[in-house]
Amino acid sequence: MQRSTVASLLRTTQAFCSQLCEKETLQYGIAYYSHHFAALPEANQFREVCVDDPARIEQAYREAEQAFARQDLFCYRWAPAADRTIDGLEGFLAGQGFRPRRFTALTLVRWVDLQADTRVRVVPARAARAAFRETFFLTLEATGSAAAHEMTAEAYGQRLDDPQMDMFVALVDQAPAGRCALFQVGDIGRIMDLSATQSVVDNAVRRTLLAHVLALAKRLLMRNICVQIDGGVDPAEQAWWEAAGFVPDGTIVEFEREFPGRV
Repeated sequence: MQRSTVASLLRTTQAFCSQLCEKETLQYGIAYYSHHFAALPEANQFREVCVDDPARIEQAYREAEQAFARQDLFCYRWAPAADRTIDGLEGFLAGQGFRPRRFTALTLVRWVDLQADTRVRVVPARAARAAFRETFFLTLEATGSAAAHEMTAEAYGQRLDDPQMDMFVALVDQAPAGRCALFQVGDIGRIMDLSATQSVVDNAVRRTLLAHVLALAKRLLMRNICVQIDGGVDPAEQAWWEAAGFVPDGTIVEFEREFPGRV
């Protein structure tokens, strides 16, 4: 049976978490946690949540909270298992300070000539570590606390020599201008963290970075190339991806809250 794009994205997310975090398998899901990245939501979350009986949601919540409390950590995110619609989950989690985040799953269906911009130089991040790190404090997507920025930069920085994660940094006039990664899990190639700094060539940077990672995926004969984007973005963002050869193929819903918020 052909794997869905949503399932592919969830598989790569789980692989990413497994490499970044420790984990504890609970009755209703898997707690991923990291003392080193304590302020990073990606490293402290309850995933693969499966609650067949809505009456047991509160029990699942207590189980997760207790697991993180034992580690003196905070659970930032809940992520239901693939193809699981848990009745009542959104309403219950809203009462605990969580808000839903919806993502659109996109899959590549055709190769498009993206016309890389000659003003943009793309280099392996491992060869430009300082510039790569600097992008985490310059990109448009930079939100949240300074501690979270620092930890995100370190988390990705630790992956620069990972054979599954090819990360690149874009330079314009020798200055850092953006970054992007291709994460390989089996036959899945997931495009991650496509970001550009606030400059007049933002679109050129993103287009050139995407062209670069897609060319790599094509050389590697990857059969399943996908990306996850925020479902709440301007429709122009999805249109941009569609013009690059991608089509929507499902929705992912997760739930997040900010620290402090433990109840």
